[in-house]
Amino acid sequence: MKNRIFKAAALVLAVIFCAQLWCVSSFADDPVYVTINGTQVTYLSTDAQPMIYNSRAMVPIRTTAEALGLTVDWDKDTETATFTSADGSRVIKHTMRSNIIYVNGTPSSFDTSSIVVSNRILVPIRMLAEAMGADVSWDNPSRTVIILTTDTPEIESANFLDDDIIAGGEATINVVANSSTTAVKLYYSTGQETIKEVTDYTDNGDDSRTFKITFTAEDDGNVQRTYYVYPGNGTSYYDYKSVELTVNDEDDDDDSGDDGLSEYIYKVSLESTKIEKGEYLYFTVVTTDDVQRLRIDTNYSSNHTSVSDYTETSSRRTFEGKVKVTTTGSCHLYIYVYTDDLGTYSDDYRIVDFRGISDADDDDDEDDVLTIYDINPAMGVTTKKEETKLYISTSSDIDYVEIYDDDGDRVAYANSTYDEQGNTNVFFVSWTETSTGTIKYKVVAYDEDDEEITESIRITCESSPGASAPFVISIEPKTDDIESGETMTYIVKCSTGTDYIVIKDEDGRTLASTEGNTTTSGATYIKFSPKITVGSVNTYYTVYAYNEDGDVDARTFYVYGVNTSDPEITGVDYDTTIEEGDDLEVTVYTTTSVAKVWIEDEDDDMVTNKLKKPTDTSSSEYTWEFTFEPDDSGRRTYTVYAENEDGDDYDTYTIKVKVT
Repeated sequence: MKNRIFKAAALVLAVIFCAQLWCVSSFADDPVYVTINGTQVTYLSTDAQPMIYNSRAMVPIRTTAEALGLTVDWDKDTETATFTSADGSRVIKHTMRSNIIYVNGTPSSFDTSSIVVSNRILVPIRMLAEAMGADVSWDNPSRTVIILTTDTPEIESANFLDDDIIAGGEATINVVANSSTTAVKLYYSTGQETIKEVTDYTDNGDDSRTFKITFTAEDDGNVQRTYYVYPGNGTSYYDYKSVELTVNDEDDDDDSGDDGLSEYIYKVSLESTKIEKGEYLYFTVVTTDDVQRLRIDTNYSSNHTSVSDYTETSSRRTFEGKVKVTTTGSCHLYIYVYTDDLGTYSDDYRIVDFRGISDADDDDDEDDVLTIYDINPAMGVTTKKEETKLYISTSSDIDYVEIYDDDGDRVAYANSTYDEQGNTNVFFVSWTETSTGTIKYKVVAYDEDDEEITESIRITCESSPGASAPFVISIEPKTDDIESGETMTYIVKCSTGTDYIVIKDEDGRTLASTEGNTTTSGATYIKFSPKITVGSVNTYYTVYAYNEDGDVDARTFYVYGVNTSDPEITGVDYDTTIEEGDDLEVTVYTTTSVAKVWIEDEDDDMVTNKLKKPTDTSSSEYTWEFTFEPDDSGRRTYTVYAENEDGDDYDTYTIKVKVT
């Protein structure tokens, strides 16, 4: 993004100077007009006017400068005007009747000097153009000087942090604007009533800045209102962005989309719905106080992001996070919630749409930024004096991880990977809990240069309720190398009040029961050794502990492993005939062992990106969706590829399309 303030500031030469009247000849009598970015500049009839002088278009400076928001200081002793940009980053000086201007102390000379008419300085257009970096042209039929500059204030995005609130509640709009913007003003669409003007902002480090507009919503509810946000430079306001806000009479849960998460998720907000490939999408999720953490998936990556850090107000929790956008086109977030009541991540998910846009400077490197994708506790709830175990998935550039408690003390670390899968490193850490309650830990991941990224997670730790009650103390596999479809033995340690256990998968199917089987007893615990066939890996299962009275204790546990099923394309849907210039939409169905899907043409060139996240998932099948435009008319043949996680096996499917 160009520095637009610099360009605006360079219109330095437009100030008025108090000086003696100098008679000038050779002026054309026909009027001359000036427009700046399409808006005509108005010059008072008592002031000097734009004119043609000695074949040069001359412009009065003060009026033009004020239209661009420049400040002016006049030194009558030296007859020198000083122009300062709104942010003070550029200072321009010009002395009356001179052909030289100074920009931050650097002089530039021109073939025509400024002139004085009616005690006002006029300067040649070329002097203005070279000083401001603008495009200046002359339209002879209309006798108009056309100044086009990209230095005008502009809003890049404007979004409510929560666009569905209660009447009389506080609403906040997050406004990202270019660096020429020094203020933003909010209008209510009806009658253009001014609501609020904000001049405070935060620099984002990329020639953009963020303003936050906070105001109280109107009292009457159950309506949707449109608001206008205008960017300004101190004197003028420019093209607006419209934003919509739903105002309710009552605090109703958001049941948009009927996705099954209305009882947990109030609202999801995106900082922007258009993100450049290679940049981050920032999101905010407001939930009930039942939600412990979130898992964020996308439709273009097999990695997911875990968010467990939140702020809490009243009965609501606000989670904030980010995901990297590695593709262009239509994209989706899939938001899952984890609660103590569920004991695992929800089967239902909230879908949020956004769009990835191209960036010519993107180096197409997914792993150029350190990332923690997910943090999975081996047990949903841990037991005091037992080990807490975490599986931490990161980008492949992470070398080691450390865990810190709330006091800043390191409790665990791993300086080697537990597993590596494609572009993902997996670390395993463990430590012994010494206190009970919900405890917040910080996970810090480092690369080889000790650059770091942090994430937090809350761990719930409980004490055993005593010998008489059933209670699951711990569960772990007998061997570490778990593959989907394998039968594995697990060691389940329970309280002595436990008579038998039952293990079920995420769909509620019973995988094992020890009722009537022999167990190993200790002084303070009982060990069970059930065998289960692991249908899916990298997901949660549940163990139930029962006593003879039918009392039960349930604990979730995480099964980490490798999916080894052969990749298979089970079906493809597409139109066999389309018109030239239309997009071809292809839906691919695969087994769950598929990690990447893409499409190539007859020349083995990829016509789509490699998708690493299906658009829809189930326990038995994945769905992948593609859209692309065929290059030429005629009969075209394409090949769909479906690859497994390790990249050592794939399946193909040929489609034929007639482009008319």
